[in-house]
Amino acid sequence: MDLLTKISDALKPELDTFNTTFSKAFETEDELLQKICSHIHQRIGKQMRPIVVLLAAKLCGKVTDNTYNTAASYEILHTGSLVHDDVVDNTMQRRGQNSVNAIFNNQAAVLVGDYLLTKSMHFIYNTGNLQLLGLLVKLSEELARGELLQLQHAYSIPTEEEYYNIIRHKTASLFAVCARSGALTATDNTEHHDRLERFGELLGLCFQIKDDIFDYTPSAKIGKPIMNDIREGKVTLPLLHALQQMSEQERNHTMSTISQGEITDETQTQILHIVEHYEGIAYATQRMEHFSQLAKEELTPFDNNEIKQLLFDLLDYVKDRKL
Repeated sequence: MDLLTKISDALKPELDTFNTTFSKAFETEDELLQKICSHIHQRIGKQMRPIVVLLAAKLCGKVTDNTYNTAASYEILHTGSLVHDDVVDNTMQRRGQNSVNAIFNNQAAVLVGDYLLTKSMHFIYNTGNLQLLGLLVKLSEELARGELLQLQHAYSIPTEEEYYNIIRHKTASLFAVCARSGALTATDNTEHHDRLERFGELLGLCFQIKDDIFDYTPSAKIGKPIMNDIREGKVTLPLLHALQQMSEQERNHTMSTISQGEITDETQTQILHIVEHYEGIAYATQRMEHFSQLAKEELTPFDNNEIKQLLFDLLDYVKDRKL
């Protein structure tokens, strides 16, 4: 049994209730919208973000109706953002299946993504909690800024801090808000809110670094082609570390090759060799381990119990997952 299955089994009653709430977002009488929503609903992923919300609430007290609405809101927001990402990145596959834009078209995908983002707001509205609404608004800004920062640095070499800033906005911010919001539905203890938010952010950094490692791992079964990022000029941590280690001449040649836009099989092999030669994956793994340890330290004040261990297990799953 892998760690995510262990966590999901421990949360089965809560996840069953969550899925009942979550499924309501895909119910519509409009024929085209229903067809697209059904396709999206069939390929729902590992539900890591609602798991973070539920575990944060249980660590701080108990799961409430507001917890379920919050978890549904952020999973819908995440789902809608992926639909939009596939349009922006011209991605034809998501989780091993054709993306919405591949089956229908970009216009339909953008509009359905907008619809899902609106449904996300509806779930938060149901909580009647202005703090939760404020977190959703702030998160929407963070996600947009992350995508724009990534676009700003396309076909260039960011500093390592700039890289962390990009992934903090585009990925880690969602995990951070999930953890903080889950805690907020269970307790008024602001120290607990702050610590869980920081835990979630560090978990999200680990998650994105692992995804970036997968992009340079030909054997990874991630449901989409590898090296998608570099095809769009996005230099992520494994390659970034390699570029920082090489000579200026080799660095300029590598970036010139990437800037040409078309990544042939030969070019892909060359870049993979560079990342391996300069131990880019090993360095990215080391940084992921560092952030994981910091995340565990954030939970030090909490009682040692099953829920805290499940959060540790979630961190370990993110670092060790195969897809």
